[in-house]
Amino acid sequence: MTTQTEETQALLITEHELIALIALAGTDGALRCQTLFRLDHAAGSPLEQAGVSTLLERGLMKIENDALLPVGPAATVTAVLADSTSWLETALVTPSSEHVSFMFGAEQGALLLNLSKYGVHELHPITGTEGMITTAVQMADYYLSQAPDGFPAAATTRQHFLDGTSRAVHVKAEADGALSIATGEGENLKSSAFERGQLDSLIRAGLER
Repeated sequence: MTTQTEETQALLITEHELIALIALAGTDGALRCQTLFRLDHAAGSPLEQAGVSTLLERGLMKIENDALLPVGPAATVTAVLADSTSWLETALVTPSSEHVSFMFGAEQGALLLNLSKYGVHELHPITGTEGMITTAVQMADYYLSQAPDGFPAAATTRQHFLDGTSRAVHVKAEADGALSIATGEGENLKSSAFERGQLDSLIRAGLER
């Protein structure tokens, strides 16, 4: 699968390390990321302290003048967390698996967080907030066309806004190749057929307010 993130090696980060970086950033944008990543229940001590310990051990954080400072790629992650104003959530579902990821962006760049059920997640840099939508479309296209885990395959892309609302686009590929799309939140959404060449424009249009 070719995406905006392919050429750069991922930063592996544990859940408690992510909690520690969010706490260090401490802004509204970072706390919004914490909520979207479903980490509110785990925030605070002792997981935050555990995250600080392992970040220090890995050389991704240092103590300077009695203050904790992120180092190297962790500094970039903390900066994007702190200033984030754009958020995308993707869910890729097949008969045997479900993959969830989050993208968050600020003026200085954007990041893709691929969640792992084992608690060691991957962070990839993306080329700006525009790259977030491009990456989401590429991920949906890959699952709907290649179906690495089998058909039917479905992809949901959800854009979260500053005011707490969201817009979602749901696309699905059946075993016979038929494609359908629905927009909105909730169940029993009206779906319609579409051609693969329309995927990019339909997802972008469906995410607009």
